Amino acid sequence: MDIRVRPVTLETRHAFAALLDEAGAWQRARGGEAWASRFDDAWMLPRIARGELFLVHLGPVPVATFHILWHDRPCWGDREVGDSLYLHTFAVRRDKAGLGVGRAAIETVVGLGRERGRDKVRLDCFLSSARLIAYYARNGFASVGTTSVNGRALNLMERII
Repeated sequence: MDIRVRPVTLETRHAFAALLDEAGAWQRARGGEAWASRFDDAWMLPRIARGELFLVHLGPVPVATFHILWHDRPCWGDREVGDSLYLHTFAVRRDKAGLGVGRAAIETVVGLGRERGRDKVRLDCFLSSARLIAYYARNGFASVGTTSVNGRALNLMERII
């Protein structure tokens, strides 16, 4: 399987947004919580410039997204001490689920953290998303607490690198 991770560019930003919109619609259709923000140019362009957004390709087709941060005080508060890489807006196209795309993306993020001397990869997800929490647990993450951001309950997870 030919899985490649590439930074989002101005030319590929619409594929990034479309994948996240699709994932959010799928979550809402199942009665779950999804991202509240729109992934428009105002949100994407500064993050593209900082090299934070990525597309995962299966062959030539973009099939997953993720966003990395080197600091995340809004979610992690005093636990954020500069030793972690933070994974956000991670989504895999539903018709590609189960093919190892998500695992490959997570391993890429772990590798980025290792390269930058970070000790952990951290993420947050909706506390109500039991299946997603279980998915991350199968990929080496452990729940380490909860928090609330903008009135939404989040599960905090981390994986030691």
